[in-house]
Amino acid sequence: MASDPVTSKPPSLASRVSNAVFWNTLFVPVRMIAEVVTNLLKLNILSPASFGLLALISNTNNGAGTAIDLGTSRALPKYIPETMQAGGTRAVLRLLTIVFAAQMALLLLFSGGLIVMSGPYLGFLQDQVTNDTRLDSSAQTAALDFLTNHSVLIIVAVVVLLFLGVCYDMLMAYLASFFRQRAWNSIDLAARLLPPLLSAAALLAGWDILGVLLAMLIAPTLVVISGLWRVVALWREEDRVRPEAAGGTREPVSLRAALPAGFVRYSGVSFLMTITDFVAGAGFAIFLAQDVSDVALLWAGTSLVRMALSYLYTPMVGVQVPLFTRVRAGEGGTVNGAYQSLVRLQVLLMVPGGVGLVLLTAPALKVLSPQYLDAAPIVWVLVPCLFLECLLTTAHNALIVHEKLGIIIMSRLLTLIVIVPMALWLPPILGITGVALAFGSARVAAGFWATASGYRLLGLRWPWNFTLRVSLATGAMGAGLLLMRDWLPIPADDATIATRLWLGLWVLAVVVAGAALFAVVLRLTGGLDPQDRRQLEQTRLPLKRWLLRVL
Repeated sequence: MASDPVTSKPPSLASRVSNAVFWNTLFVPVRMIAEVVTNLLKLNILSPASFGLLALISNTNNGAGTAIDLGTSRALPKYIPETMQAGGTRAVLRLLTIVFAAQMALLLLFSGGLIVMSGPYLGFLQDQVTNDTRLDSSAQTAALDFLTNHSVLIIVAVVVLLFLGVCYDMLMAYLASFFRQRAWNSIDLAARLLPPLLSAAALLAGWDILGVLLAMLIAPTLVVISGLWRVVALWREEDRVRPEAAGGTREPVSLRAALPAGFVRYSGVSFLMTITDFVAGAGFAIFLAQDVSDVALLWAGTSLVRMALSYLYTPMVGVQVPLFTRVRAGEGGTVNGAYQSLVRLQVLLMVPGGVGLVLLTAPALKVLSPQYLDAAPIVWVLVPCLFLECLLTTAHNALIVHEKLGIIIMSRLLTLIVIVPMALWLPPILGITGVALAFGSARVAAGFWATASGYRLLGLRWPWNFTLRVSLATGAMGAGLLLMRDWLPIPADDATIATRLWLGLWVLAVVVAGAALFAVVLRLTGGLDPQDRRQLEQTRLPLKRWLLRVL
């Protein structure tokens, strides 16, 4: 018997975006717990030498992965939906196969080069430890023994992590392309939760840095397997709905025909974006540090900022590029309307979040680990830079979806133009804090250029009235936090991890009180814009009625 044709109407664009934001937000508490526990374990059990070496090894992988990616992780969320609409699942399969083959070829080339250059690379890591006069002899000896006894494992780990990273990025790009945020966030949660769990077991077993490195290998392997299972299920669902577009063909096609129009050019610009993101980021900046202790300080401060920023940006994960792509395709709304809605949501979260983090940096570092209290100036520098850059990136995403590639190229070249003199001038004056300021200011400069270009070319307009209301509420919240932070208990230097977790709840209580004060003042100054209130009414957020009443 022939099966009935599929007649169900696909969900609307507003419904997809609302569901994506809902599932993104739902996973925040669990991700927060995993991230806090991870940092507590690493900062308190590992020595600064071991923590710094892990940062250097991890970012060797990140830098090489940026090159091997070829910009496709940014391009795929845009072109997978377009390819699915135009050619069905077989066209998408051809696209993914070509991308995967190109990345594997580059991975083989890099692996060969890394093996040949393993001596100088391991020598660089050893120099970072031996040149550090702030390390005690036992920590220095343990770090050098690890580099000597496990040199082969370090090289193998970088190569394996690169392969797993390619698989992970492609799987997550596919899920994000169809607003599958529940699956996306569950996999992302596993990627964040498994490393601390496995690292905790290894550290408690006395494996030190070796155990953490093994955890870095095992965790992504399990995550990639889980992601592959989710993507196969979604693939079968899409294949049932639209196995092949009208006029599609099952005959072999050329390489050029298999790639969507503009994909190579778009990926090239995306590649420039990822390269400049890495160069103007902590992953590259740590290689400019004088020794492994400076690496540990920079990585600890950057990790705190990234941790807070990732929570606040969570509702936007995997939403912006698909949203602008579908608006451009005529599925509903205007570019400026989508832009303003996204910016208002980010302003609502990031302006008070950034101010709160700056004011609570010192108490937070004292709770995490007092030996990293010198990282506080790094946090104070990076919060305004990275939070502002994140707000400015919304116009950047709109421009790249509309293929204003010349503007994107100019903004990325501006990043390099700014960072080179800053990296030469600031570190001799400000030390490792100058390194952080150099890459932070370069990112802001590129963001301002993109936003100004979005105003000129796409008619984007910043929601100034809402930003003013949020700023007034943030000022009131900041005054309250200044009073409340003096009441926070300070842990002893030798406090246990359990004690630090308990005292961390006090910091969390102050954060909640500050958020409540912010919400009250925002409500008194006018609350949400009417269009955002209507959008919130259509979402499936928990406690929706309470949120509407408060905001």
